[in-house]
Amino acid sequence: MKTFEALNRLPSTPQEMMWLRERMETLSVKESLILSAALMGKPACDARDVINIFQTMSDYEVCYPAGSYEALGRFCLRYDAQLPQELGDYIDLEQLGKNYEDEHPGAFIGNCYVEYSYQGPATRYDGTNLAACVDDGWSVKVKLASERCPDGVWLRLPDYEDANDGRPDEMRITLDELDVKGVDECTLLEARCILPEVGDLTEQYDRASDLVYDGQNLGFVLDERGQGMQNFMELYAGALEYEDCRTLAEALDIAESLNRYEIIPDVSLREYAEQELKKQGVALPESVAASFHYEEYAAALLERRGFLLTRDESAYVGKVGQTFSGMTMT
Repeated sequence: MKTFEALNRLPSTPQEMMWLRERMETLSVKESLILSAALMGKPACDARDVINIFQTMSDYEVCYPAGSYEALGRFCLRYDAQLPQELGDYIDLEQLGKNYEDEHPGAFIGNCYVEYSYQGPATRYDGTNLAACVDDGWSVKVKLASERCPDGVWLRLPDYEDANDGRPDEMRITLDELDVKGVDECTLLEARCILPEVGDLTEQYDRASDLVYDGQNLGFVLDERGQGMQNFMELYAGALEYEDCRTLAEALDIAESLNRYEIIPDVSLREYAEQELKKQGVALPESVAASFHYEEYAAALLERRGFLLTRDESAYVGKVGQTFSGMTMT
């Protein structure tokens, strides 16, 4: 896989260079192809340009395998044209590949063709918002080694081949780079999860394929976000903390039953207290209401229900329907 040593010499701030080094550390095979094509199309002048490429990688399309015009034409015929297979013998694949390039400008890199984004690299990073430039959109990253690649390469999950009509994605590209048929032919060197709670993934799985399977499932959970559930990530993170989650398998189990949990942000404590008072039929006199500690009352109620305050003290999280001996107003 291509290295990018020249990027270390680009003009940058110390913070930008640290960001790039951390991001490059887990660069997947597919991401390496995109980065190469983007730099070929428009060489970077400074670290800011490279950061913007990373922040817009989802705007690029990778056609694989498609390392020549003929191969690109074959790719187009199979995945885009949707014509009967028998018509392929009557199509000039090389010309079809050139036509595809005209409609979808890009660059050939290795055994693939990378389409540039329609607008070109957008400016997501303007030199002042580095903290907002996060590496998200993944679930698990796995570093795999083979006889061909003894130092290992990174696979970024989830893989979307099945969701995109069979178009090869991270998995196929990575396995071909490793020159293997399946991940269990590889040595698992390292693994990272976007959920920091789950700990060391390499100690949780005997087979790399099981880790990849669970990583895929977590990716789809995060993509679906509880099928549009409000405040999904806040609730999920709170539930993981509430259950003291330590493994990826546990994280998946919690995701499947997320509707059993409830989260009350600290900014909603007053509203929560007012609702509870209303349920009890309590109407505070105006003079009392002005000096009543709603937030403290709500916190005490929640703790009696078994809710826990999150480590960052931003919310209370617990299970729906927990019973408790409530406070009564006399």
